[in-house]
Amino acid sequence: MLSAVSIELSRHDWGSLRTVHGTADGVPAAVAALVAATTEAEAEHIYSETSLDNVVVVQGNLFEAAVPLVSVLCAALADEMPVAAHSEVLRLIAEIVRGDTHCSEIEAGRPDLPEQAQELARAGLWLFYRELLHGSAANAEYAEEILDYVETDRARYELFLAQARPK
Repeated sequence: MLSAVSIELSRHDWGSLRTVHGTADGVPAAVAALVAATTEAEAEHIYSETSLDNVVVVQGNLFEAAVPLVSVLCAALADEMPVAAHSEVLRLIAEIVRGDTHCSEIEAGRPDLPEQAQELARAGLWLFYRELLHGSAANAEYAEEILDYVETDRARYELFLAQARPK
């Protein structure tokens, strides 16, 4: 079935992108499994046991494949997705945008992976504001964390944050 996620996945040559284990060949299947997860346990398992967490981002350190993964995950937020998968997608975006470049990526001439990932997330600001204002408490918390890292208009951020958390 054609979806925003499958279109975004097809835009990248995952076999040429680096992860902690080599190439990112397993990322498309892991993303497809994540966005199809129907239970929280399944989504959490896929998040932590596949080619996503501890592969593209390891203990806050980013590898090359984390950057295009942000646009894929944003596409997932714009697509229809089971509720169970939604929080894990936001959680992974938050982990990536607050990450640092792994030393091996710096040595390979890619020191600016966090900035690249944040720029891609910035293109989806509306997705995170929607979550902040209308998402579950957990999703709003992830959205707030993402926005804190990527929003360059601090006045807008503070305004919407105040609306999301009225006194």
